[in-house]
Amino acid sequence: MKIEKYQEICKIYDQILINQSAPEIVANQYLHPIKPHPESIKNYNLPRFFKIYLPLRFLLIEIIRILQSIFVKKNNFNNNFKSEVLFVSHLTNTKQLSEDDDAYFGGLPNQLFDQGYKSSIALINAINVKNHKPSNVWRRSKVQRIVLNSTLTFLSEISLCVAQIKSKKQLNYIIKNLKIDTLITKAALIYHFSSGTFAALRIAIQIENIVKKTNAKYIITTYEGQVWECLVYYYARKANPNIKCFGYQHSAVFEHQNLIRRTLTSNYIPDVILTSGSIAKNLFKQRLLNIDKVFCLGSSRHLPPSFSSCEVNCCLVIPEGFITECLVLFKISLNYAKEHQNQKFIWRLHPLLSFDNLIKTSSIFNNLPNNIYLSKGDLDIDIRNCNSVLYRGSSAVVVAINAGLKPIYYQSSLNEFNIDPIYQFQEGKSIVKNLNELRVALSKDVDQVSRQSLQDFAQDFYMPFNIDNLLKEMIV
Repeated sequence: MKIEKYQEICKIYDQILINQSAPEIVANQYLHPIKPHPESIKNYNLPRFFKIYLPLRFLLIEIIRILQSIFVKKNNFNNNFKSEVLFVSHLTNTKQLSEDDDAYFGGLPNQLFDQGYKSSIALINAINVKNHKPSNVWRRSKVQRIVLNSTLTFLSEISLCVAQIKSKKQLNYIIKNLKIDTLITKAALIYHFSSGTFAALRIAIQIENIVKKTNAKYIITTYEGQVWECLVYYYARKANPNIKCFGYQHSAVFEHQNLIRRTLTSNYIPDVILTSGSIAKNLFKQRLLNIDKVFCLGSSRHLPPSFSSCEVNCCLVIPEGFITECLVLFKISLNYAKEHQNQKFIWRLHPLLSFDNLIKTSSIFNNLPNNIYLSKGDLDIDIRNCNSVLYRGSSAVVVAINAGLKPIYYQSSLNEFNIDPIYQFQEGKSIVKNLNELRVALSKDVDQVSRQSLQDFAQDFYMPFNIDNLLKEMIV
């Protein structure tokens, strides 16, 4: 798919969303192409077989969810707990259960508590941890945690299904009324019952109940353009019309990302956007269409600048949390490692993935050469043992260049989308398309001036937390 086609799809689906504010329609995940990424775009070019298979698959998943809802247990939630600030974050790793700082908001909830604002965190459960068993660390914390369920109650699940069935007729009417190409919109009707669509609604409905019980005055979510974010703002305002909604851009903003150009109705967007650094802040201010307030909050990912003293030819390979992206980067580095025994590679994974599971999906891990290492350690340790970093869409590259590593972006084909999280910056960076270009990039020296420029960019990408900017907006 070319960028022009992606932009056309975004424009068409935004037309539907602007013309209809019913949450059941806004929840349709197909209407929200987040960014032009190979993993995201493949759903917009489905073969005919999938258009028959997917409705059956979605139906089966929903039947399973309804059956699971019969046995659903209540959230680990203290009904008497009141909090002015509700954070919506993510549980992506079991390590988080033993940490008081949040993986996305860091120590911000505790800092707000110290400023007199009681805070709680609702966690979207990506690892299926038992939500009725909070860890000892969380029990002792002054910040209440609520792990969201993957299903609602039995009656709520039935109600959800009925509402989606009714709203499909409405969606079909809008498509016909707008005279939109049916080839583009047919899949949207299929995805109206997708597991992702229902999951977004479940998240938002649970947040609505938490807002009611805690009397929250402020809600702060991560902000990437995900469909559940739009719904959370809508349902939070439904519970409390005066609630103030903040969207926190915690990671990279990609080139052509639809997030910073879309024009949804006001019920589905935050009142204020908080960014992780000045790089994202400037992007939002330049391109954002309908949100006036954009402030830099900073990030828990900010680290003081440092330079890796590693003198060994070792390259850190950091794919995103998609199996396909892992294999793309692992294959080219494996082919290079076989031909150049003096070059070492450290393969590491996104927290959502594990080598144990990945090994089962690909033969690439059979008989790895001695110069490839599978990392299960901390990112900062891997960085200290490397002098370069091979990446595609992972924002961990920012941490790597902050430590002085030489960045090498792999473009797997000439006509693919740019998914480089540091696409704005070119100095000291190599873009490679094959093994020969990778050889040149790995052997190329990056001068001190370029390394310093890369590090300065990293410092602006993730800046230290500045709670004052948030407090000012909360006081207003």
